[in-house]
Amino acid sequence: MLTNLPIIVWMLYTFFKEVPVPILEAGRMDGANRWQEISVVLLPLALPGIASTALLSLILCWNEAFWSLNLTSSNAAPLASFIASFSSPEGLFFAKLSAASTLAVAPILVFGWFSQKQLVRGLTFGAVK
Repeated sequence: MLTNLPIIVWMLYTFFKEVPVPILEAGRMDGANRWQEISVVLLPLALPGIASTALLSLILCWNEAFWSLNLTSSNAAPLASFIASFSSPEGLFFAKLSAASTLAVAPILVFGWFSQKQLVRGLTFGAVK
């Protein structure tokens, strides 16, 4: 997660920077205090950016196999180390490797499928003005 932090901060910074200032000023003119301005005006506008950043962060954290393979013990190994354990000197156990890989990819696919609308809106938020 620490290696992904600069990417996450950069993405969120650009999404919040793209929020039009007149909308925030209109919220202030309507009598919103700072907290209401953030929770009622800013967060709904930046929700696609937050959703796409969260999905990218989840995918990047999920793929950090190097750290999990080298820095964990065999009793507390994460899924990437578990998948790598199907490689042995005798060869690969393709059935178990395929089943474990399918289970590893399934949560990302399901989450991406359900958040597809927010993801597309977030990725194209600043593309068209």
